[in-house]
Amino acid sequence: MKCPTIMRISSYYLWLWMQGNVDAQAQETSGGEMVKMCLFYDHPSAHVRSDPIRSTDNTCASDHVHTFYGPLEVHPDTTYQDLMQVPPELSTSPFVENQSLYWHPSIYEVTVDTTNVNVNVNNMSDEKTFTRVSNLWASPNYRWDNSVLPRTEAFPPGFRMIASSHDEGSDRGGEKGFNMFTECCTFVNGRDVHCETWNHLEFPEQACDSFNIAFAAPTCWNGVDLGDTNDHKSHMAYTLNGEVAGECPDGFHQHRLPQIQLFVRILNYKGGTYQLSSGHSHSHFHFDFFNGWQEGKLQQIIDNCVFYGDQQEVGEYNPPCDCTPGIQGSSYSFLTPNDSVPAAMCDADVRRLIINEATDVVTTSLPLGACQGPPIIQKSWDKLTADLFSCGETDNVFQDEDTGTTNNNANDKNGFVSIVPPLDNTSTGMVAIGTISIRVWVTSLGAVTILAILIM
Repeated sequence: MKCPTIMRISSYYLWLWMQGNVDAQAQETSGGEMVKMCLFYDHPSAHVRSDPIRSTDNTCASDHVHTFYGPLEVHPDTTYQDLMQVPPELSTSPFVENQSLYWHPSIYEVTVDTTNVNVNVNNMSDEKTFTRVSNLWASPNYRWDNSVLPRTEAFPPGFRMIASSHDEGSDRGGEKGFNMFTECCTFVNGRDVHCETWNHLEFPEQACDSFNIAFAAPTCWNGVDLGDTNDHKSHMAYTLNGEVAGECPDGFHQHRLPQIQLFVRILNYKGGTYQLSSGHSHSHFHFDFFNGWQEGKLQQIIDNCVFYGDQQEVGEYNPPCDCTPGIQGSSYSFLTPNDSVPAAMCDADVRRLIINEATDVVTTSLPLGACQGPPIIQKSWDKLTADLFSCGETDNVFQDEDTGTTNNNANDKNGFVSIVPPLDNTSTGMVAIGTISIRVWVTSLGAVTILAILIM
């Protein structure tokens, strides 16, 4: 059985304008020749209480539910070798050569049934419903600056790390003077944008067109540990000023790795009450990274994707995604586009293959606590293959993540595609021709002008 594929409309254009919306002219205090590669994930690969980094007992569920991007290989008993042999059609990675896993605590909307006349207004915990947010877009943004020493090197084979907004140094550097921010952005008159921003995790009660979480991981490595036997954090450190080109602290000063900034986006944010699966609704955020890059490929990109002084300010933190193949204006072809991206692993397959518990809609309380609840199902495969998955029978499926409905005719232009207005200096308009809607963006980024016309 072939794994279902979501029909893909180039997300590069959608994300291009999004990546430059906050402090595009923020200045680094050292270095100053930043380059950036953006990897655009149209949707997650799975939502499950699994943690391939932390799991020391592979029969135990992780502390909380995670949302994964990349290979559908998300069992806690996943190894580096497993990631290396994942076929592209079983990974949501936009490029064949990168089968890394990225994951963060899942996001839930929390509602309370106040219509129940028997509810105790002083204790409504029994009336709560937690609905998982699945219409997420994400981009791991890679940054490096080869104008400073030590020069940036690729993540070594088997490398993994956990980055937390509570880590020492995470409160310095970044786009707004810190490496963590959330923002709620509303579009005005189809072209202007107003964003309310916080330097911590904050789920606002008000609705907005786009709610964004961005957090950047540390870049200084001790050169020894891969993150597989320690606490998965202490082998990494932020620079002394928190910036990509900053000086690394003692014990970490000989090895500099690319910065990964994970950018997660909820489209058409409804407002209300939200929280992470870990229980946090304010302050704390973290994400995990398990390196799955084809050996030598990331180093090739780091060494050969260069700073363009005529297209950006010296010291700019948020340059265009020039290192991303397929972006208009990029002349690089380091990577092979993945033209067979699958849908996310369905909940039925998660419950059959990994852990038998509901995580999509949960009442009373979320699954929480390491080794609590159902046990992890023993891994039944040595290599990920399409016949493991039972959900979906049709290729090229349009999927409406707001309603959960699908349109199995890939050529039907009435199929749903989620499109929203841009987040930076962009003009946008909607044109309706019969039953076909066309949204047009015209955006200028540095010396590059982009016209994106997407059929919806």
